[in-house]
Parts: sequence; C-alpha cells; structure tokens
Amino acid sequence: MMHYRKAENVEQELSKSDLPFEDCLPNPQKDFLWMHVKGGTDVSNVIGFAQAALNKGEHRVVVWSGSGGGVGKTISCAEVLKRSHPLYQVTRMAYTSVEEHWKPLMDGLEEIVVNRQIPTLHILMSLDELPDSIDGLQKPNTQTDFWEDDDSRPHPQSQHRQPQQQKQQGLGGRQNKRPKPARNKPAQQGKPAPVGNQATSQCQG
Repeated sequence: MMHYRKAENVEQELSKSDLPFEDCLPNPQKDFLWMHVKGGTDVSNVIGFAQAALNKGEHRVVVWSGSGGGVGKTISCAEVLKRSHPLYQVTRMAYTSVEEHWKPLMDGLEEIVVNRQIPTLHILMSLDELPDSIDGLQKPNTQTDFWEDDDSRPHPQSQHRQPQQQKQQGLGGRQNKRPKPARNKPAQQGKPAPVGNQATSQCQG
C-alpha cells in the first residue's frame, strides 16, 4: 500500500431493526431513545440528555451503541445512568460493516475499497421490568458477568497450591536462619612463595 493514501472510512448506517434485541423489543420500531457514542462524544452531555428524557417520561428505554473508540465511553454512559435510575440492562455485541477507501498516489492505479467488520457494543436499558428468560439480563442493583473472562478467574489448582506454598515459605524462613556450614580449608603454616619466584629459583639452580 506504499502507492496509496488512506482516505475516508464509510461506516454502515444502522437502523433500529439492526439492533440485536429482538427478544427484548418485540416491536423494533417502538419509540425509544437511541444514543450513538463515538470516540469524541462528550460523556457528560449525552448522559444529561438521557437522564432528562427518563425523568420527563419521554422514553422508558435507552439504547447505547458504540464501536471503535466509542466502546469505552458507551460502557461509561451505561454505568453512570444506572446510578440515577433503577434500570434493567441487556448487553449485546454485534458487528458493523466499514468501508476503507484508499486513493492512489500514482497514475494508472485504481482506488481500493476494503470492507471490514468491526465489533459494536449495544446496551439496552429499560425502566420497565424485562422477562427473566432474556439471555444476559441484568436486574437493577446487580452486576453483570458479560465482561468476565474464564482466564481471570482463579483456577482450583492455584487455590489448592496456595496454602502449600505458604507452608513451604514458612519452612524456608526457618531453614534460612540456620548457619551455613563453613568449608574446610587446608591449614596454612606459612605463606606460599609466588609461583613466579619458584620458577626463577629452579632455573638458577
């Protein structure tokens, strides 16, 4: 790609029917507040807007969506909104199509368009109670296991070894207190003559 320069990125425009909440919203065209979060979004502004909409009764459901640099801010918005309202939450991950356009720097070359699928985070938050049958449902004042990784959990084997390691460390501390046996060195009656002097005396004799 040394003879090309990167131009614009064209991201697929999502509609309400593209959201992965078929089991949560039987009518996807139902009126709800949909907040698109990007990397440059001011978190305080969008949170204030969402809080005002819920307080005024304009909406009962809020959906946060973000991809790329907006994923972290999407999570922050949802976490802050839960502190002020008792919300039922469903978190889903989907993919959005993005076209990368590359312009040629030399004559005779054509423009290149690369299609990529980027992960997009969607968080649905509802003031109304949602059925327990919904996969990944998080009720108000509870924690979700959506972000938990099996590798981050302590393994039973490591938990079993921990007391044994502590015991060995305790024994090791006692063993370190014991004085190390001194090495037996041959008794020296006098200082040995340097090797160089011995060689010189033998040559003179």
